[in-house]
Amino acid sequence: MAARSSSSSSSSSSCQGTINISATTEKVLVDNRITLSYYYRIAHNILKKADIFREENNIIDLYVMLLRFSSLVTETIPCHRDYKTSPQGNKLSLKRKLITALTELEELKPAVQEKLQELHIKQTFQLNKQKNPRQNDSLDSSVAWPAIKQNFNDYSTNKRQQPVTSKLGYQGPKAVEENLRRISLSIPRPTEETLSKHSILGPNGLRGQWQPPSNYKVVQYPSSVDFTPLQIPRVSDTQQCIKDGTTERDDESRPEQERSNLESVVQPKNNNHLIQESDSLISFEDEESSLETNIIRQPSPPPVLADVQDLIPSDARTECGMEDASNDALVCYEDPLQLHLPTKLMDSFMKIAKPNTNKNLETCGVLAGSLKNRKYYITALIIPKQESTPDSCQTTNEEEIFEVQDKQCLFPLGWIHTHPTQSCFMSSIDVHTHYCYQIMLPESIAIVMAPRDNSRKHGIFRLTSGGMTVIRHCPKRGFHSHDPPSNGDPIYRHCTDVYMNSTLNFDVIDLR
Repeated sequence: MAARSSSSSSSSSSCQGTINISATTEKVLVDNRITLSYYYRIAHNILKKADIFREENNIIDLYVMLLRFSSLVTETIPCHRDYKTSPQGNKLSLKRKLITALTELEELKPAVQEKLQELHIKQTFQLNKQKNPRQNDSLDSSVAWPAIKQNFNDYSTNKRQQPVTSKLGYQGPKAVEENLRRISLSIPRPTEETLSKHSILGPNGLRGQWQPPSNYKVVQYPSSVDFTPLQIPRVSDTQQCIKDGTTERDDESRPEQERSNLESVVQPKNNNHLIQESDSLISFEDEESSLETNIIRQPSPPPVLADVQDLIPSDARTECGMEDASNDALVCYEDPLQLHLPTKLMDSFMKIAKPNTNKNLETCGVLAGSLKNRKYYITALIIPKQESTPDSCQTTNEEEIFEVQDKQCLFPLGWIHTHPTQSCFMSSIDVHTHYCYQIMLPESIAIVMAPRDNSRKHGIFRLTSGGMTVIRHCPKRGFHSHDPPSNGDPIYRHCTDVYMNSTLNFDVIDLR
């Protein structure tokens, strides 16, 4: 089960070609309603993600994290109204970390530029392949078919070059019978040398003379062509017939006129016509001609998919992150990272919230987890101390939550709460609460559990970029309405990059 937030759809253009690093490191505007210590924590989490990307040798994401940290320290935090009065030790600590980050950025810049170029080549190649799928098929067809087409052309050429031409044409059953009877009486017997070359002697072998078709044998046009290969007697059978003492003379001594008459009768002028032959079958054509006839009788083979050499080195494909998600998908560095949610987490939370739900009181919890291979995994459900009402829920000791997260090296990945008496949606209080989570981490999610909503029991939401702007400029508190974002987006949307993971385990940490 997956969904994609609006921020992903707006940045999908990153997959259309060159990665826009500046778009991933936009300046974070300061919001003085959020405490300065909260911005310090944002900077701390950015460096923690940078450490993970450094260990995974993911230099592009590492470069992006260091740029975000530098922008936050130099452009956002100094603009906070409480920055000038903040402790000097905090300022010096940030300054030292900033110098280290800037130094590493300069060292990484050449390697990042090289990786971006490789990724751009890969993206261009993949996009061209997706936009023109039929072009690859036509290319494969052009590679696979020439030999077969050449065989057909060769057959047509050979047929035109054959000296056998019909002068009699088709003269009806009686004329055919007359010609065949006259020719059959004068066919010379083949020699032993000829018998060693020819193996198609018919069911009568050498014990009888070839009989022409009777009067009732007429030209028939079958509804379907039989592609069953002819059963050719083995050489041993032919040799046995020779030992019996009945041999025929080579047809090479046959007069040229008689052979021409015979072939003109046996071979119809129209290739679409088929003469039904008698039980005894004798071929008067050489082996090469029979092979070509088999080619004509074979059905058209299906197109063969030719192997196309990938021009992108395999190491470049791995370093650019092409093979982690899927073979056909490309990593879009401007999109939110995937977030994996344990399948049983929501049911476990509802069991914990059941006492409050029975009293029509809301319950909230904090989602935390880890980062690995550009994917977030929710591995902890923290139940903080809280104050609840039928339509709101407020945590009372956030420092305790941060302490648990720091102690277990967890990232804040969102929150979950119940609507015991309402439907599944995000209220004005909910969007203001989630605004703080999404400033901390853009991939943060808000889960709403609505047990009394018959149409939807739960929803996984995230604010859009336009919604973040609206909430940042909204000074109101409590329940109130919001104007829609100027870009036409809603304030929040269902997520599409959240995946229900049945194999993911999680811990419940109840701080109440």
